[in-house]
Amino acid sequence: MTINRLFLAIPVTLYSYEQIKKEFNELLQGEWREEDHLHVTIAFLGQRFQPDMMIEKLSQFDWSFELSKLTKFDYFSKSRVFVATTHNPGLQRLYGRLEMLLGLEYADLNPHATLMRVKKIVDAEAFSNLLKTAPIEPIGILKSKVILYSSVLQNDGAIYEPLQEWLI
Repeated sequence: MTINRLFLAIPVTLYSYEQIKKEFNELLQGEWREEDHLHVTIAFLGQRFQPDMMIEKLSQFDWSFELSKLTKFDYFSKSRVFVATTHNPGLQRLYGRLEMLLGLEYADLNPHATLMRVKKIVDAEAFSNLLKTAPIEPIGILKSKVILYSSVLQNDGAIYEPLQEWLI
């Protein structure tokens, strides 16, 4: 059974994904996301909209936002994901414009790129200590574009398909 859902996201570039994996591999067990699929979700649209209608509706949209760097690691225990985060109030303003245009519900964004779906924390104390330590350099950066993705849920996970890209 497949379920097709839409979302809007900003792709990210990490400066050294292999180094991040190396640093955290002994502390976490799970599936690392493929580097070319890393993104910060701006708006989850679900099955509410048809792709063609969304592309047309968003073709003249003001996509402007400030680029920012991913500067911190975090762990969201409720969803069990290890992430890289950015502080960027402009992304909340971008969501606000989308909210008005599309009739979305208000949401407080916590902009992040999911790096791993965690199955097990091997060493909780060492992992917690590493999270508290700020990276020496930024982890990565947001790219200057927004992509409308189709997310197809399958038994072995989601497959992301870019449908439309808008440069900022």
